[in-house]
Amino acid sequence: MSQQRGTKQRMKWLPTVVACSIALGGASYAMAAQVPATPPAPPKAPQDTSINGPHMISTISSTIDPVNGDTNPYAVAINPTNGALYVSNFSNSAGTNGAGSTIEKIVNGQPQTFFASATGPAAMAFSPKGPLWIANFGQWGTDGNVQVTKPTGASFGTDGLITNPAIQGPWGMAFAPSFTSADGTSSPPAFFVASALNGSIEAMYGFSPPNFNSDTKVLQIGSGLAHWGSNANNIVGPQGMAWDAMNDTLYVTDGADNSIRAYHWWGASTTDQGTGQVVYQGAPLNTPAGIAIDPLNGDLLVVNQGNNNIIELALPPVPPVPPTPMSAMTLVTPAANLASPAGAPPVATPPTPPMPMAHVVGQRVLDTGAAGALFGIAATTDASGNLVVYFTDDNTNTVNDLTATP
Repeated sequence: MSQQRGTKQRMKWLPTVVACSIALGGASYAMAAQVPATPPAPPKAPQDTSINGPHMISTISSTIDPVNGDTNPYAVAINPTNGALYVSNFSNSAGTNGAGSTIEKIVNGQPQTFFASATGPAAMAFSPKGPLWIANFGQWGTDGNVQVTKPTGASFGTDGLITNPAIQGPWGMAFAPSFTSADGTSSPPAFFVASALNGSIEAMYGFSPPNFNSDTKVLQIGSGLAHWGSNANNIVGPQGMAWDAMNDTLYVTDGADNSIRAYHWWGASTTDQGTGQVVYQGAPLNTPAGIAIDPLNGDLLVVNQGNNNIIELALPPVPPVPPTPMSAMTLVTPAANLASPAGAPPVATPPTPPMPMAHVVGQRVLDTGAAGALFGIAATTDASGNLVVYFTDDNTNTVNDLTATP
């Protein structure tokens, strides 16, 4: 079972000593009296930190655009600047996949058009400064791009459109703030995009408004992931993306091989990590789509397209690496372009330890209707500190939440 972060220590109930004086036979005597302190408040109910236990599913809002009738909600995101909920519509009013153009802001249980110039928005992520980054797949993937909007929902025009030969069929999106690693290395903020047409992961960094199209640098950090399909009707591949700030790790779901993989980001020096490190693969993952980090315990929350289930997986702590015996080390001969004495012996390098596998700690059905309803997911907490999970449902064209039963 995963541990809850930020657990507070319980205060003890101790008697309080108060000084007082009384008069006896004309003389005053000082004495100390023990007066019990105010009894502690009744213990609070255990904080709901996972999808297990009594929960209820509620509909927050329709996601159908009130102006043009766009449907098929995919991505859901929480704006860090105002706490509002936003949803993307992948299809138009006729149901044509990849032809949707709108992003909805949910206000008082109703959708309001926030942006209407997207092209098949499959995923999105907010900058902490307010701009929204959208992964536009389009109808064919090859007509897709990454699009940045102003915090108000206004367009940057062509300055906000990012294209690059490495980005093929944008299908997932996540943001990582700048951070400093334990070794003192600083990494700049970055947005990540999953390319479903070629099974790759790209990092976008060095951006600044308003010239996102010319200033943004694109670096491929993953490749060779499983994928199949060629258009908005059948594409399956790397999709859900979530940045774990506690571990400085990017997690990516891949519906083509039912896996979750981990990638790292070290700025411009980041190398292509291929298919990444497998965190979990196989059942109960069933065409996994969106992924989020549980803000209370750090677990991975994943929605399945194959059966409309939500899965919770706990990440074990990375164990300390034990000393590696010489017999287990790989001998590497120094490259010719490295400064080394003539005839230097091979250098012993320890093997890279594998990432510990996650394990399933929860599973439940979110929609009992036709499979393929779930795409987007976001997680936060309510005023009582309990877990709240938002998810989109294209069977009903709604955005819903999973919350603890009162």
